Amino acid sequence: MTQRSAQERLSRLGMIGTVVLALLFVGITLRLWRTSAPPPPKIELPQEPPDLVLLVTANRQGKLEVCGCPGKRAEDLAKVATLLQDLTNEMQQKGATVSVIEGGDFTGGSDVVPYILRAYKVVGYQCIVLSPRDEKRLSVIRTNADGMQLLVPANPENLQTFQVSGKTFSITLVNLGQPPLKDESYWQRLLPRLKALKQPNNLLAAVAFTDRNSAMELAPHLKGTVNILMIDDALPLTNGEFSPGMTKASKEVSGVTLVALPQSRSTVLSLMVWTNSQSRDSYRVEGQWVNAAGRNDDPQVKKIVDEYYEKRQKELEREMKELMKIASQRHYLPPEFCGGCHQAQYEQWLNTGHAHAIETLVNQKRMDKSCLTCHSLEFRMRGVVTEVKKRGVECVDCHVELQDPTTAKMHGQRPGERPTTRIVNETVCVSCHDKQNSPNFNLQTYLPKVVH
Repeated sequence: MTQRSAQERLSRLGMIGTVVLALLFVGITLRLWRTSAPPPPKIELPQEPPDLVLLVTANRQGKLEVCGCPGKRAEDLAKVATLLQDLTNEMQQKGATVSVIEGGDFTGGSDVVPYILRAYKVVGYQCIVLSPRDEKRLSVIRTNADGMQLLVPANPENLQTFQVSGKTFSITLVNLGQPPLKDESYWQRLLPRLKALKQPNNLLAAVAFTDRNSAMELAPHLKGTVNILMIDDALPLTNGEFSPGMTKASKEVSGVTLVALPQSRSTVLSLMVWTNSQSRDSYRVEGQWVNAAGRNDDPQVKKIVDEYYEKRQKELEREMKELMKIASQRHYLPPEFCGGCHQAQYEQWLNTGHAHAIETLVNQKRMDKSCLTCHSLEFRMRGVVTEVKKRGVECVDCHVELQDPTTAKMHGQRPGERPTTRIVNETVCVSCHDKQNSPNFNLQTYLPKVVH
């Protein structure tokens, strides 16, 4: 090989090397760009800024962060705290009066309540609405409320209020709890109390822990008295009722504006009121859901979350050892065992058909082997049924990974540090909800009935 050909070869190799390095650089840059966290979505405020805004959270159920379930990271309390502060700043810069409110079902076990309320105080919550489930933790809530006003479920003899005043209008908030629709004497005593709260340029807003169908019946009771009814259920909306970055969460029924409380921990309800500059006694109300996806953690709230899980870690490790022993021996695990720590989830399960699956068979006189195989976890694992009430399709039926000692180990890890876990999916459900036993089974309509 001549010196010239050798130099040409080296030159070609150098060019190839340069191209390879350039391609590697481009590839690495693209990978980093794709895997980096996306910027938070811009908050799309209405063109006409509202006069008064309530920012409402709900259904936290004691969770400060979430497990490794894909797509759920926005449900972390520290991210929601950032969203609330961003919304507050944006609205106040536009001249709106803003109040931050907890809409209920925020508690889990008693041990987590002080940490949630500390975080709420940092964020600037002014009022805590208690659901009937929250009321069971009333003592520890009162101890840790630190000046935030509490609204317990009302009755005709005890009607507490919380008021937010804007430039022109004010909103008075009451908590109806779970009002009895058919009890006429209840309404005869309560409605005069509600009407007494009506004042010029004051809207009366009520929270009711009821579903959309019950709310449709409730609205005519409240017409002319309550202007806004916040309910613990999603509202069916028609096409076109959405706006960029926000999802509409309100509609008018029988002269009352129904507004849906957030159904996930990642969502904040922005309840906005506009006054008419031409007529001071007229107004417009609209509710929008805003999601915390893409937000960074609020550092002060994140510190509180970390403190809680540092304390909880020893208990999680103890629970893991106990669960591992049960999983390795394939012993039956009654739902109360899980409910000892997962209290909110256990209480929600008690209100589902799954918790009464054995009672259903007793009532229908169908306590035979073929039915019990699906209706009773205990029967499937032990071949007997020792309890009828509060038994049936239980925790391990759906969270099947807890039957396996290798995957049960994740139970002892801090939720936010777990790898992606197996989630309840259609394969799990159709093992019992097959074509023979559930010919109309549809995961999209069935799953919301049992989700917690």
